[in-house]
Amino acid sequence: MANSSSRCAWVLFWLVLVGFSGCIAGQISLGSRLLASEQGRPWVSDNGTFAFGFTPSDTRDRFLLGIWFAELPGERTLVWSANRNSLVTKDAILELETTGNLVLMDGDDTVWTSNTSGSLAEFAVMSESGNFILYTADNLPVWQSFAHPTDTLFPNQPLTVSLELTSSKSVPHGSYYALKMLQQPTSLTLALTYNLPDSFDHSPEGYTNYSYWASPDISNVTGNVVAVLDEAGSFGVVYGQSWNGAIYVYKNDGETMMAYLRLRINRIWDNDVNGSRQWVPEWAAVSNPCDFAGICGKGICRSKTNASCTCLPGTSKVSGPAGGTYCLLNSSTTGKCDYRKRNRTSDFKIATVQQTNYYFSYFSVLANYSDIPTVSRCGDACLSDCDCVASVYGLDDEKPYCWILKSLDYGGFEDPGSTLFVKVRSNVSLEPGGDRSGPGSGSGAPLNFGYRNLQLRTDNFSQLLGTGGFGSVYKGSLSDGTLIAVKKLDRVFPHGEKEFITEVNTIGSMHHMNLVRLCVYCSEGSHRLLVYELMKNGSLDKWIFPSYQCQDRMLFWPIRFNIAIAIARGIAYFHEQCRNRIIHCDIKPENILLDENFCPKVSDFGLAKLMGREHSHVVTIVRGTRGYLAPEWVSNRPITVKADVYSYGMLRLEILGGRRNLDMSYDAEDFFYPGWAYKEMTNGTPMKVAYRRLGGAIDEEELTRALKVAFWCIQDEVVVRPSMGEVVKMLEGSMDIDAPPMPQTVLELVEEGLEQVYKAMKRDFSQSSSFTMTTHPSSLATCSYSTMSPR
Repeated sequence: MANSSSRCAWVLFWLVLVGFSGCIAGQISLGSRLLASEQGRPWVSDNGTFAFGFTPSDTRDRFLLGIWFAELPGERTLVWSANRNSLVTKDAILELETTGNLVLMDGDDTVWTSNTSGSLAEFAVMSESGNFILYTADNLPVWQSFAHPTDTLFPNQPLTVSLELTSSKSVPHGSYYALKMLQQPTSLTLALTYNLPDSFDHSPEGYTNYSYWASPDISNVTGNVVAVLDEAGSFGVVYGQSWNGAIYVYKNDGETMMAYLRLRINRIWDNDVNGSRQWVPEWAAVSNPCDFAGICGKGICRSKTNASCTCLPGTSKVSGPAGGTYCLLNSSTTGKCDYRKRNRTSDFKIATVQQTNYYFSYFSVLANYSDIPTVSRCGDACLSDCDCVASVYGLDDEKPYCWILKSLDYGGFEDPGSTLFVKVRSNVSLEPGGDRSGPGSGSGAPLNFGYRNLQLRTDNFSQLLGTGGFGSVYKGSLSDGTLIAVKKLDRVFPHGEKEFITEVNTIGSMHHMNLVRLCVYCSEGSHRLLVYELMKNGSLDKWIFPSYQCQDRMLFWPIRFNIAIAIARGIAYFHEQCRNRIIHCDIKPENILLDENFCPKVSDFGLAKLMGREHSHVVTIVRGTRGYLAPEWVSNRPITVKADVYSYGMLRLEILGGRRNLDMSYDAEDFFYPGWAYKEMTNGTPMKVAYRRLGGAIDEEELTRALKVAFWCIQDEVVVRPSMGEVVKMLEGSMDIDAPPMPQTVLELVEEGLEQVYKAMKRDFSQSSSFTMTTHPSSLATCSYSTMSPR
């Protein structure tokens, strides 16, 4: 902060002062309490570096009890938690009881306790080292958070043989990652392990965890062995009676102001350095995500930069935290032997997965063959063994091998020299994820179909769903009856090939419940086709702007409100949670599709170009729709993800009003919906501007909140607009919303006179509603646009 401007220093001081006015520092006496409903009063270390208290979790209205860096602005960096796998409500209470026991209660349930009753503890301290400690009257520690680590290690915090850092348990299947000492018969090693769920506890430890990274072995050691992050930010293992031996796995030779080491939820743990009030990753033990066992559950990791998961036949894809996906075994396909242990070969077949290897422990091995006759028929060897679920063929020092496995637990990875053979029931599809749960449901990347195949799937493209700027969309079906939408690119533009490859790579690698799924593509000769999951309820515009012929289409308020939040989550995903930032550039109702449950999915990334997270490039070609374009397009300012925020704000208003923002069928007073809506919102009469067919069946508080969010989104100044992540929090009610100022575009129209604008627009009403323009020629990023959706 020494080099920061005085203004920045003042802002930071103000944030710290406001955030912790009224906080408690120093000794914490017996009988002291913390309430989840009073998050602004944590227990803070003497110099204000760390805070101990309740903090919101990623789940709405649920809280964590933990320790975080109190001085840093922005999102809290949680470094320890008592209840990360057992979230609590706003009614939760933490009390340092008179018995010396620290207890977390949620209603009548005891969620967590320090188990220190009768320990003679007299007070507690949140220390400046990040350690929360219970002391006796003689200043002897009886309990400390350093002795019960979660996923973070601080400087000089010892990680002994009996301790481990662990990630939160995975929601879909209960597995987790750990950093710990592994004891071998004659040595020790520091290792990263992938651990199976608690239900496997009856199995040997070697079966329930798989080590995918390890430090050099430490053998013939006397005395203690401890992993430690030192004051300089170096990490390693020290050992011996006088700690005179050391093996460093990372040596920091640079200057470090503050550091911690974390086992991260995204399977990469690193040493973070605070250089400019932000944590910067300094080192990672494993850099390739496919080198993590279990990163795709039981599936196959296919990317070297950002894990893309492909499910095996007989497994299905499920959603995990933050839009992640995992592959789980379908229980209906696991049967192998009859009750007499007889082989039922006729009930099964072998699915061959080329260029694929698998992580497995020796407890999973039934046999290992190296003789040529067996190796050459590795798949048949598995089929003939009723206990086998898969076999792996490969080369070891140019010598072939065939491993016969009785379980698939730790996931696989791409390996050009190996082949995986998976046993499945005879009626299971041999396509990836052959559980018949939908097109591409088991594939992290889209499948490549031939043009003739798609001709057959669409009955020679006979059922037209819609047309657009790049071609037409046809209805089709897969062999299992699953309906699909096939987008056929009729013309190849000057950048057509590039645009096509961009869309394939972008949509195919993105998995989120609120994004449309690209499951198949075709690139054969001059043919370019994209195949999507078909959305039963079509596009959002058909539901919020019902035509005379479709007046029976009606979205009631709860569905309408939840659709808007879900759209925001989808946009936030490709803005903030992808490795490469993406600008959509054409967020509008026509590009929002609704499935059979009215779950919205954002579509059309046809011209999207990935945008490096460390750069904010300017956009070269604009193809957007008037009424949703941010002012920076016209003013030739740099285009960032905040352009999508503006478009979302305009879309949000249309969802609320059930009409176009510019609708010349209205009179001069309310033809411009944002101006009318802002006036009624500030007058305290927001119900006047809600979709009139709802008949007042609206939550007024939610309506007001949605209007405020929309008007913050359409502010003229880019820096004033919230991020899409903040939009989600505001709509969910977990973030306060101030009254927004009148957006500049609205203000200018009001000042010009709505009557005059109305007359001018009446004259220009026949002009096209979309256009193309060019901005900075040095720009590297391109927006997504197409008037065609897979409907």
